[in-house]
Amino acid sequence: MSLITASIVIYNNDPKILDKAIHSFLNTQLDVNLYLVDNSPTDQLRTQWNNTRITYIFNNKNLGYGSAHNVAIREAMEQQSLYHLVLNPDVYFNTGVIEALLNYMEVNQDVGLVMPKVLYPDGRE
Repeated sequence: MSLITASIVIYNNDPKILDKAIHSFLNTQLDVNLYLVDNSPTDQLRTQWNNTRITYIFNNKNLGYGSAHNVAIREAMEQQSLYHLVLNPDVYFNTGVIEALLNYMEVNQDVGLVMPKVLYPDGRE
């Protein structure tokens, strides 16, 4: 069981851009697991990241964004994850964001969905 899971749906993504998103999520001491759900026609990204906190799922077809995230969400539910993040492959965040989101959710048990403030890399909203 991971405290927090996340999923990123990928489709022929640039590994350098995807790498920033992956590392920003994994940059925590919290118990996390990341599902990379690959809708690409080939599984060439399978061996790109060697980390025990990453689960690679190759669909062998393009299920679409929502359906592919649902594959990961079902996996996370089976693993009894307490929280799940839906991430985009080109989004990354600073250290401490996951901890702040977790803290907010733990303090506000009546909240079912939260989203952090989204900024451009230069700090503009």
